[in-house]
Amino acid sequence: MDTSIIIASTILSIAFHEFGHAIAAASEGVQMEYVAIFMAVLFPGALVALNYDLLENLPLFSMLRIYCAGIWHNVIFCAACVLMALLLPLVLCPLYVSGDGLIVMGVSQSSSLSRSLSVHDVILSVDGLNIRRTDDWMKMLAQGTVEKTSSHEFLGGSQSYGATNSGKGYCVPNSWMDASKNLWQINDKLSCPDELIVFGKFSCNGSAYFPGTDKVSDKKQTEDLYCLIAKDVVKLKKCGNGWRGTEDDDSNCTCLEEEYCLVPVLTPGFSWIEISYARPYSLECLQKEGNLSSSHATNDNFGPSPCGGTFVYVGDLSSTASSVKLSPYRPRWAFFLLIADVPYILENCLSCLLHVSAALAAVNCLPVYFLDGDAILETALRYVAWFNRRQQRVIIKVCRFLWTVLSIIMFSRFLYSMTVYYG
Repeated sequence: MDTSIIIASTILSIAFHEFGHAIAAASEGVQMEYVAIFMAVLFPGALVALNYDLLENLPLFSMLRIYCAGIWHNVIFCAACVLMALLLPLVLCPLYVSGDGLIVMGVSQSSSLSRSLSVHDVILSVDGLNIRRTDDWMKMLAQGTVEKTSSHEFLGGSQSYGATNSGKGYCVPNSWMDASKNLWQINDKLSCPDELIVFGKFSCNGSAYFPGTDKVSDKKQTEDLYCLIAKDVVKLKKCGNGWRGTEDDDSNCTCLEEEYCLVPVLTPGFSWIEISYARPYSLECLQKEGNLSSSHATNDNFGPSPCGGTFVYVGDLSSTASSVKLSPYRPRWAFFLLIADVPYILENCLSCLLHVSAALAAVNCLPVYFLDGDAILETALRYVAWFNRRQQRVIIKVCRFLWTVLSIIMFSRFLYSMTVYYG
Protein backbone atom coordinates (compact mmCIF):
# COMPACT_ATOMS: atom_id res chain seq x y z
CA MET A 1 0.00 0.00 0.00
CA ASP A 2 1.31 3.47 -0.90
CA THR A 3 2.85 5.51 1.90
CA SER A 4 0.88 8.59 0.86
CA ILE A 5 -2.40 6.72 1.33
CA ILE A 6 -1.34 5.53 4.79
CA ILE A 7 -0.34 9.04 5.88
CA ALA A 8 -3.53 10.60 4.52
CA SER A 9 -5.67 7.91 6.18
CA THR A 10 -3.93 8.43 9.51
CA ILE A 11 -4.43 12.20 9.43
CA LEU A 12 -8.08 11.86 8.42
CA SER A 13 -8.80 9.25 11.12
CA ILE A 14 -7.17 11.37 13.83
CA ALA A 15 -9.02 14.48 12.67
CA PHE A 16 -12.35 12.64 12.75
CA HIS A 17 -11.51 11.28 16.22
CA GLU A 18 -10.79 14.72 17.67
CA PHE A 19 -13.79 16.18 15.86
CA GLY A 20 -15.92 13.72 17.81
CA HIS A 21 -14.57 15.03 21.12
CA ALA A 22 -15.18 18.63 20.05
CA ILE A 23 -18.76 17.98 18.94
CA ALA A 24 -19.63 16.09 22.14
CA ALA A 25 -18.09 18.81 24.32
CA ALA A 26 -19.92 21.57 22.45
CA SER A 27 -23.23 19.75 22.90
CA GLU A 28 -22.61 19.71 26.67
CA GLY A 29 -21.65 23.39 26.76
CA VAL A 30 -17.93 22.81 27.39
CA GLN A 31 -15.66 25.30 25.66
CA MET A 32 -12.74 24.18 23.52
CA GLU A 33 -9.59 26.09 24.44
CA TYR A 34 -7.18 24.99 21.70
CA VAL A 35 -6.21 22.19 19.30
CA ALA A 36 -2.71 20.69 19.40
CA ILE A 37 -0.91 18.63 16.77
CA PHE A 38 2.20 16.63 17.67
CA MET A 39 4.39 13.68 16.71
CA ALA A 40 4.58 10.67 19.04
CA VAL A 41 7.80 8.88 18.02
CA LEU A 42 6.98 8.22 14.34
CA PHE A 43 3.21 8.64 14.46
CA PRO A 44 1.23 11.89 14.22
CA GLY A 45 -1.22 12.81 16.96
CA ALA A 46 -3.64 15.53 17.96
CA LEU A 47 -5.72 16.60 20.93
CA VAL A 48 -8.58 18.93 21.72
CA ALA A 49 -8.01 20.84 24.97
CA LEU A 50 -11.26 21.50 26.85
CA ASN A 51 -12.08 23.73 29.80
CA TYR A 52 -11.24 21.37 32.67
CA ASP A 53 -13.30 23.21 35.29
CA LEU A 54 -16.46 23.06 33.20
CA LEU A 55 -15.76 19.43 32.36
CA GLU A 56 -15.44 18.41 36.02
CA ASN A 57 -18.75 20.05 36.89
CA LEU A 58 -20.65 17.92 34.37
CA PRO A 59 -22.57 14.78 35.36
CA LEU A 60 -20.43 11.64 35.17
CA PHE A 61 -22.43 10.24 32.27
CA SER A 62 -21.86 13.45 30.27
CA MET A 63 -18.13 13.22 30.99
CA LEU A 64 -18.09 9.62 29.76
CA ARG A 65 -19.94 10.70 26.64
CA ILE A 66 -17.27 13.29 25.83
CA TYR A 67 -14.36 10.96 26.55
CA CYS A 68 -15.88 8.14 24.46
CA ALA A 69 -16.92 10.39 21.57
CA GLY A 70 -13.62 10.01 19.71
CA ILE A 71 -13.74 6.21 19.85
CA TRP A 72 -17.38 6.21 18.86
CA HIS A 73 -16.68 8.42 15.85
CA ASN A 74 -13.90 6.07 14.74
CA VAL A 75 -16.30 3.13 14.96
CA ILE A 76 -18.83 5.03 12.84
CA PHE A 77 -16.05 5.85 10.40
CA CYS A 78 -15.18 2.14 10.11
CA ALA A 79 -18.83 1.27 9.46
CA ALA A 80 -18.99 3.94 6.75
CA CYS A 81 -15.87 2.51 5.08
CA VAL A 82 -17.35 -0.99 5.09
CA LEU A 83 -20.62 0.29 3.62
CA MET A 84 -18.80 2.22 0.90
CA ALA A 85 -16.70 -0.84 0.05
CA LEU A 86 -19.85 -2.94 -0.31
CA LEU A 87 -21.46 -0.33 -2.56
CA LEU A 88 -18.32 0.21 -4.64
CA PRO A 89 -19.25 -2.35 -7.36
CA LEU A 90 -22.61 -0.63 -7.81
CA VAL A 91 -21.07 2.84 -7.94
CA LEU A 92 -18.39 1.81 -10.45
CA CYS A 93 -20.71 -0.32 -12.59
CA PRO A 94 -21.37 2.29 -15.32
CA LEU A 95 -17.68 2.63 -16.21
CA TYR A 96 -16.06 -0.59 -14.98
CA VAL A 97 -16.68 -4.33 -15.13
CA SER A 98 -15.74 -6.86 -12.46
CA GLY A 99 -15.99 -10.56 -11.80
CA ASP A 100 -14.15 -11.88 -14.87
CA GLY A 101 -10.50 -11.47 -13.98
CA LEU A 102 -8.05 -9.13 -12.29
CA ILE A 103 -6.46 -6.24 -14.14
CA VAL A 104 -2.76 -5.66 -13.54
CA MET A 105 -2.14 -2.17 -12.17
CA GLY A 106 1.59 -2.63 -11.69
CA VAL A 107 4.34 -5.26 -11.65
CA SER A 108 7.58 -4.95 -9.71
CA GLN A 109 10.56 -4.88 -12.05
CA SER A 110 12.36 -7.30 -9.74
CA SER A 111 9.55 -9.85 -10.08
CA SER A 112 9.87 -12.73 -12.53
CA LEU A 113 6.28 -12.09 -13.58
CA SER A 114 7.35 -8.80 -15.18
CA ARG A 115 8.65 -10.83 -18.15
CA SER A 116 5.16 -12.18 -18.89
CA LEU A 117 2.70 -9.62 -17.50
CA SER A 118 2.33 -5.94 -18.33
CA VAL A 119 0.24 -3.12 -16.94
CA HIS A 120 -3.44 -3.42 -17.95
CA ASP A 121 -3.17 -7.14 -18.70
CA VAL A 122 -6.04 -9.16 -17.22
CA ILE A 123 -5.29 -12.34 -15.24
CA LEU A 124 -8.11 -14.77 -15.99
CA SER A 125 -7.22 -17.98 -14.17
CA VAL A 126 -4.57 -19.82 -12.18
CA ASP A 127 -4.15 -23.53 -12.85
CA GLY A 128 -7.41 -23.50 -14.80
CA LEU A 129 -9.54 -21.94 -12.04
CA ASN A 130 -11.04 -18.51 -12.69
CA ILE A 131 -10.18 -15.72 -10.28
CA ARG A 132 -12.52 -12.84 -9.53
CA ARG A 133 -11.05 -11.14 -6.47
CA THR A 134 -7.58 -10.25 -5.27
CA ASP A 135 -8.15 -12.60 -2.33
CA ASP A 136 -8.51 -15.46 -4.83
CA TRP A 137 -5.12 -14.61 -6.31
CA MET A 138 -3.39 -14.55 -2.92
CA LYS A 139 -5.14 -17.73 -1.79
CA MET A 140 -4.34 -19.70 -4.94
CA LEU A 141 -0.69 -18.74 -4.89
CA ALA A 142 -0.45 -19.50 -1.18
CA GLN A 143 -1.93 -22.96 -1.76
CA GLY A 144 0.32 -23.52 -4.76
CA THR A 145 3.54 -23.72 -2.76
CA VAL A 146 5.09 -27.13 -3.28
CA GLU A 147 6.25 -28.99 -0.21
CA LYS A 148 9.29 -31.18 -0.38
CA THR A 149 8.14 -34.81 -0.41
CA SER A 150 11.44 -36.60 -0.87
CA SER A 151 14.97 -36.20 0.35
CA HIS A 152 16.47 -37.41 -2.92
CA GLU A 153 18.09 -34.95 -5.28
CA PHE A 154 19.08 -35.13 -8.90
CA LEU A 155 22.46 -33.50 -9.29
CA GLY A 156 23.28 -32.24 -12.72
CA GLY A 157 26.36 -30.21 -13.51
CA SER A 158 26.05 -27.06 -11.43
CA GLN A 159 22.29 -27.55 -10.97
CA SER A 160 20.52 -29.38 -8.17
CA TYR A 161 16.92 -30.44 -8.64
CA GLY A 162 15.00 -31.29 -5.48
CA ALA A 163 12.66 -34.23 -5.90
CA THR A 164 9.46 -32.37 -5.09
CA ASN A 165 6.12 -33.73 -6.20
CA SER A 166 3.46 -31.18 -7.06
CA GLY A 167 1.23 -33.78 -8.71
CA LYS A 168 0.70 -31.45 -11.69
CA GLY A 169 1.44 -33.66 -14.64
CA TYR A 170 0.99 -33.73 -18.40
CA CYS A 171 0.34 -36.63 -20.76
CA VAL A 172 3.55 -36.54 -22.80
CA PRO A 173 3.78 -38.64 -25.99
CA ASN A 174 6.41 -41.35 -26.04
CA SER A 175 7.96 -39.73 -29.12
CA TRP A 176 8.75 -36.62 -27.09
CA MET A 177 10.32 -38.76 -24.39
CA ASP A 178 12.46 -40.57 -26.96
CA ALA A 179 13.58 -37.24 -28.41
CA SER A 180 14.51 -36.11 -24.92
CA LYS A 181 16.69 -39.21 -24.50
CA ASN A 182 18.52 -38.29 -27.67
CA LEU A 183 19.05 -34.83 -26.25
CA TRP A 184 20.71 -36.30 -23.16
CA GLN A 185 23.09 -38.24 -25.40
CA ILE A 186 23.89 -35.27 -27.62
CA ASN A 187 24.24 -32.84 -24.75
CA ASP A 188 26.40 -35.30 -22.78
CA LYS A 189 25.61 -33.40 -19.59
CA LEU A 190 23.51 -34.13 -16.55
CA SER A 191 21.56 -30.89 -16.80
CA CYS A 192 18.96 -29.52 -19.18
CA PRO A 193 19.67 -26.47 -21.32
CA ASP A 194 18.34 -23.21 -19.91
CA GLU A 195 15.24 -23.16 -22.12
CA LEU A 196 14.17 -26.68 -21.08
CA ILE A 197 12.61 -28.04 -17.89
CA VAL A 198 13.34 -31.38 -16.20
CA PHE A 199 10.34 -33.75 -15.96
CA GLY A 200 9.98 -37.05 -14.13
CA LYS A 201 7.51 -39.93 -14.28
CA PHE A 202 4.38 -39.82 -12.14
CA SER A 203 2.20 -42.73 -11.06
CA CYS A 204 -1.50 -42.55 -10.25
CA ASN A 205 -0.98 -43.60 -6.64
CA GLY A 206 0.26 -40.07 -5.96
CA SER A 207 3.98 -40.80 -6.06
CA ALA A 208 6.62 -39.59 -8.44
CA TYR A 209 9.84 -41.40 -9.18
CA PHE A 210 12.99 -39.32 -9.15
CA PRO A 211 16.28 -41.19 -9.21
CA GLY A 212 18.35 -41.05 -6.09
CA THR A 213 22.08 -40.72 -5.72
CA ASP A 214 22.88 -43.90 -3.80
CA LYS A 215 25.37 -46.18 -5.56
CA VAL A 216 24.27 -45.38 -9.09
CA SER A 217 26.19 -43.81 -11.89
CA ASP A 218 25.38 -40.29 -13.08
CA LYS A 219 24.10 -41.62 -16.40
CA LYS A 220 21.79 -44.00 -14.58
CA GLN A 221 20.23 -41.09 -12.73
CA THR A 222 18.98 -39.57 -15.98
CA GLU A 223 17.13 -42.71 -17.08
CA ASP A 224 13.68 -41.52 -15.99
CA LEU A 225 14.23 -37.79 -16.38
CA TYR A 226 13.35 -35.82 -19.49
CA CYS A 227 14.16 -32.35 -20.81
CA LEU A 228 11.08 -30.75 -22.34
CA ILE A 229 9.97 -27.31 -23.52
CA ALA A 230 7.48 -25.94 -20.99
CA LYS A 231 5.45 -23.85 -23.47
CA ASP A 232 4.85 -26.99 -25.55
CA VAL A 233 4.12 -29.25 -22.60
CA VAL A 234 1.36 -27.01 -21.20
CA LYS A 235 -0.64 -27.53 -24.39
CA LEU A 236 -0.98 -31.22 -23.58
CA LYS A 237 -3.70 -32.96 -21.59
CA LYS A 238 -3.30 -32.63 -17.84
CA CYS A 239 -2.86 -35.59 -15.53
CA GLY A 240 -1.99 -36.16 -11.91
CA ASN A 241 -3.85 -35.26 -8.75
CA GLY A 242 -2.16 -31.93 -8.06
CA TRP A 243 -4.46 -29.79 -10.17
CA ARG A 244 -7.08 -27.87 -8.25
CA GLY A 245 -10.34 -29.77 -8.00
CA THR A 246 -8.75 -33.09 -9.01
CA GLU A 247 -7.04 -34.06 -5.75
CA ASP A 248 -9.25 -37.12 -5.28
CA ASP A 249 -10.08 -37.87 -8.91
CA ASP A 250 -8.00 -40.78 -10.19
CA SER A 251 -9.45 -40.44 -13.68
CA ASN A 252 -7.39 -37.30 -14.19
CA CYS A 253 -4.24 -39.37 -13.93
CA THR A 254 -5.08 -41.54 -16.94
CA CYS A 255 -3.20 -40.99 -20.18
CA LEU A 256 -3.42 -42.75 -23.52
CA GLU A 257 -1.42 -45.90 -24.17
CA GLU A 258 1.24 -44.06 -26.18
CA GLU A 259 1.59 -41.35 -23.51
CA TYR A 260 3.07 -41.14 -20.04
CA CYS A 261 2.25 -38.80 -17.17
CA LEU A 262 5.26 -36.58 -16.43
CA VAL A 263 5.56 -33.94 -13.72
CA PRO A 264 8.14 -31.14 -13.50
CA VAL A 265 11.08 -31.65 -11.16
CA LEU A 266 11.34 -28.55 -8.99
CA THR A 267 13.79 -27.10 -6.53
CA PRO A 268 12.50 -27.37 -2.93
CA GLY A 269 10.33 -24.37 -2.13
CA PHE A 270 9.56 -23.70 -5.79
CA SER A 271 6.15 -24.15 -7.41
CA TRP A 272 4.71 -24.71 -10.87
CA ILE A 273 1.58 -22.76 -11.78
CA GLU A 274 -0.18 -21.95 -15.04
CA ILE A 275 -1.44 -18.39 -15.38
CA SER A 276 -3.90 -17.50 -18.14
CA TYR A 277 -4.16 -13.86 -19.11
CA ALA A 278 -5.76 -11.57 -21.68
CA ARG A 279 -4.69 -8.30 -23.26
CA PRO A 280 -8.03 -6.77 -24.24
CA TYR A 281 -6.64 -3.22 -24.37
CA SER A 282 -3.57 -3.86 -26.51
CA LEU A 283 -3.59 -2.20 -29.91
CA GLU A 284 -2.98 -5.50 -31.70
CA CYS A 285 -5.92 -7.14 -29.97
CA LEU A 286 -8.24 -4.21 -30.61
CA GLN A 287 -7.29 -4.24 -34.27
CA LYS A 288 -7.82 -7.99 -34.43
CA GLU A 289 -11.25 -7.72 -32.87
CA GLY A 290 -12.09 -4.81 -35.13
CA ASN A 291 -13.95 -3.07 -32.35
CA LEU A 292 -12.24 -0.44 -30.23
CA SER A 293 -14.94 -0.70 -27.57
CA SER A 294 -14.43 -4.40 -26.99
CA SER A 295 -13.92 -5.25 -23.32
CA HIS A 296 -14.15 -9.02 -23.35
CA ALA A 297 -11.33 -10.05 -25.65
CA THR A 298 -9.96 -13.31 -24.31
CA ASN A 299 -7.95 -16.16 -25.67
CA ASP A 300 -8.10 -19.70 -24.38
CA ASN A 301 -5.17 -20.90 -26.47
CA PHE A 302 -1.80 -21.52 -24.89
CA GLY A 303 1.17 -19.45 -25.87
CA PRO A 304 1.54 -15.79 -26.77
CA SER A 305 -1.00 -14.04 -28.96
CA PRO A 306 -2.20 -10.45 -29.45
CA CYS A 307 -5.10 -11.04 -27.05
CA GLY A 308 -3.33 -13.10 -24.39
CA GLY A 309 -2.50 -16.70 -23.64
CA THR A 310 -1.09 -18.88 -20.87
CA PHE A 311 2.37 -19.08 -19.38
CA VAL A 312 4.02 -21.18 -16.68
CA TYR A 313 5.64 -19.61 -13.66
CA VAL A 314 8.26 -21.63 -11.80
CA GLY A 315 9.61 -20.11 -8.62
CA ASP A 316 8.91 -18.99 -5.08
CA LEU A 317 5.26 -17.98 -4.80
CA SER A 318 5.52 -16.42 -1.34
CA SER A 319 7.27 -13.34 -2.72
CA THR A 320 5.54 -13.36 -6.10
CA ALA A 321 1.96 -12.92 -4.91
CA SER A 322 2.56 -9.43 -3.52
CA SER A 323 4.80 -8.28 -6.40
CA VAL A 324 1.79 -7.64 -8.64
CA LYS A 325 -0.78 -4.91 -7.97
CA LEU A 326 -4.21 -6.15 -9.01
CA SER A 327 -7.73 -4.77 -9.14
CA PRO A 328 -11.01 -6.60 -9.83
CA TYR A 329 -12.35 -3.54 -11.68
CA ARG A 330 -11.34 -2.85 -15.26
CA PRO A 331 -12.62 -0.24 -17.72
CA ARG A 332 -15.52 -1.21 -19.96
CA TRP A 333 -13.93 0.60 -22.89
CA ALA A 334 -10.31 1.07 -23.90
CA PHE A 335 -10.46 4.86 -23.91
CA PHE A 336 -11.18 4.76 -20.15
CA LEU A 337 -7.69 3.42 -19.43
CA LEU A 338 -6.71 6.92 -18.30
CA ILE A 339 -8.87 6.39 -15.20
CA ALA A 340 -8.16 2.68 -14.80
CA ASP A 341 -6.37 3.37 -11.49
CA VAL A 342 -9.39 5.00 -9.84
CA PRO A 343 -11.01 1.79 -8.45
CA TYR A 344 -7.63 0.53 -7.22
CA ILE A 345 -6.98 3.80 -5.39
CA LEU A 346 -10.49 3.86 -3.92
CA GLU A 347 -10.17 0.28 -2.68
CA ASN A 348 -6.82 0.97 -1.04
CA CYS A 349 -8.07 4.20 0.54
CA LEU A 350 -11.15 2.53 2.03
CA SER A 351 -9.12 -0.42 3.28
CA CYS A 352 -6.47 1.81 4.84
CA LEU A 353 -9.06 4.12 6.43
CA LEU A 354 -10.83 1.10 7.90
CA HIS A 355 -7.69 -0.40 9.42
CA VAL A 356 -6.25 2.89 10.72
CA SER A 357 -9.53 4.06 12.22
CA ALA A 358 -10.15 0.67 13.85
CA ALA A 359 -6.61 0.65 15.27
CA LEU A 360 -7.06 4.19 16.61
CA ALA A 361 -10.31 3.23 18.32
CA ALA A 362 -8.75 0.10 19.84
CA VAL A 363 -5.65 1.92 21.12
CA ASN A 364 -7.70 4.68 22.74
CA CYS A 365 -9.71 2.08 24.64
CA LEU A 366 -6.57 1.11 26.58
CA PRO A 367 -6.00 2.76 29.99
CA VAL A 368 -2.63 4.18 28.97
CA TYR A 369 -1.19 7.55 29.98
CA PHE A 370 -2.46 10.48 27.88
CA LEU A 371 -5.00 8.36 25.96
CA ASP A 372 -8.79 8.39 26.15
CA GLY A 373 -8.83 5.04 27.92
CA ASP A 374 -7.17 6.57 30.98
CA ALA A 375 -9.90 9.20 31.44
CA ILE A 376 -12.62 6.68 30.57
CA LEU A 377 -11.42 4.25 33.26
CA GLU A 378 -11.21 6.97 35.91
CA THR A 379 -14.68 8.31 35.13
CA ALA A 380 -16.21 4.83 34.85
CA LEU A 381 -14.91 3.87 38.32
CA ARG A 382 -16.48 7.00 39.76
CA TYR A 383 -19.71 6.31 37.88
CA VAL A 384 -20.26 2.73 39.10
CA ALA A 385 -19.44 3.76 42.71
CA TRP A 386 -18.32 0.27 43.71
CA PHE A 387 -14.99 1.42 45.15
CA ASN A 388 -13.92 4.19 47.49
CA ARG A 389 -11.54 6.93 46.34
CA ARG A 390 -8.45 5.15 47.64
CA GLN A 391 -9.32 1.89 45.87
CA GLN A 392 -10.08 3.78 42.69
CA ARG A 393 -6.64 5.43 42.71
CA VAL A 394 -4.93 2.07 43.27
CA ILE A 395 -6.85 0.44 40.41
CA ILE A 396 -6.09 3.34 38.09
CA LYS A 397 -2.36 3.33 38.91
CA VAL A 398 -2.03 -0.44 38.45
CA CYS A 399 -3.95 -0.42 35.15
CA ARG A 400 -2.00 2.56 33.85
CA PHE A 401 1.34 0.97 34.64
CA LEU A 402 0.53 -2.51 33.30
CA TRP A 403 -1.10 -1.35 30.07
CA THR A 404 1.56 1.29 29.43
CA VAL A 405 4.33 -1.32 29.78
CA LEU A 406 2.45 -3.79 27.58
CA SER A 407 1.82 -1.10 24.98
CA ILE A 408 5.50 -0.14 24.90
CA ILE A 409 6.50 -3.79 24.47
CA MET A 410 4.01 -4.37 21.66
CA PHE A 411 4.99 -1.12 19.97
CA SER A 412 8.69 -2.04 20.19
CA ARG A 413 8.03 -5.47 18.70
CA PHE A 414 6.08 -3.82 15.89
CA LEU A 415 8.90 -1.39 15.10
CA TYR A 416 11.45 -4.22 15.21
CA SER A 417 9.35 -6.35 12.83
CA MET A 418 8.98 -3.44 10.43
CA THR A 419 12.72 -2.76 10.57
CA VAL A 420 13.55 -6.39 9.82
CA TYR A 421 10.94 -6.61 7.04
CA TYR A 422 12.03 -3.46 5.23
CA GLY A 423 15.64 -3.46 6.34
